[in-house]
Amino acid sequence: MSSRPDSPVQILAPAKINLNLAVGPRRADGYHRVCSLMEPVSLFDRLVMKRRRAGGLALDGGGVPAAENTVTKAVLALEKLTGFRLDAKIELEKGIPVAAGLGGGSSDAATALKLIESTFGLKVSEAEMAALAFSVGADVPFFLKNGARLAEGAGEDLADVGCLPNHWIVLASPGFELSAERVYQKFDEMGGGDEMEFAGRSRRLHEDIAALGGFESLSRVIRNDLEPAAVSICSGVAELKQRMEEAGCAAVLMSGSGPSVFGLFPDSESARAAARRLRPRVPSVWVVRPLL
Repeated sequence: MSSRPDSPVQILAPAKINLNLAVGPRRADGYHRVCSLMEPVSLFDRLVMKRRRAGGLALDGGGVPAAENTVTKAVLALEKLTGFRLDAKIELEKGIPVAAGLGGGSSDAATALKLIESTFGLKVSEAEMAALAFSVGADVPFFLKNGARLAEGAGEDLADVGCLPNHWIVLASPGFELSAERVYQKFDEMGGGDEMEFAGRSRRLHEDIAALGGFESLSRVIRNDLEPAAVSICSGVAELKQRMEEAGCAAVLMSGSGPSVFGLFPDSESARAAARRLRPRVPSVWVVRPLL
């Protein structure tokens, strides 16, 4: 991708879901160890960028002050790494709910990095970009590529898992935010993060991924260690799960630190039927597909 200084370019930033999230002990850097099966899905934010002749970065939109936005943090980190002044205006149009367990802020940061690198013709190695992305946020490296991947470490150690069994997703947001920091803190208070249990769940996830066959095998993989902590903070997560099950969602799970919840379906017809039943009772419902 290339651009004249006066020619705007745009790119979509996808959401993600955690099909499985095993959480272990807190690391010395403050992050928890994780072993998570993640995939990007077809719910998007949109970034529109226009190069400027001077003035550095200007960011509009996003729902939080520009100085606190992950896009700003990512671009400033890229400036520091390359020593190149990145004069650009970025408009961020949000389609992914904020603080919803769907990785919107992380995706925005990674997408901005890719957009800036390509548009300005920067030469940054894959390893340098991954390290820079992780300095912005634990989930940011995941969004540098498409496709389902297994995330370990604090999320920075990523491995491709190939094509998962075909599935459709009904994704629902209850219309309120839930702080990831608060959910992880509650997870610790509830005694989560046992080293032996985490090692066992991580090993089983590796084995389950290796044994994946049809849709039923995928639906048996889903698990989220943070869900009990999120439910204890906010009963609305459990209520949303119940509504989705009543609408016909069989494999239902909270994504990430919540409060968004998803259900898996083997085909579009059953997914769309469940979404129609949900929409009168849930503020935001989408039928999405994995991005390969």
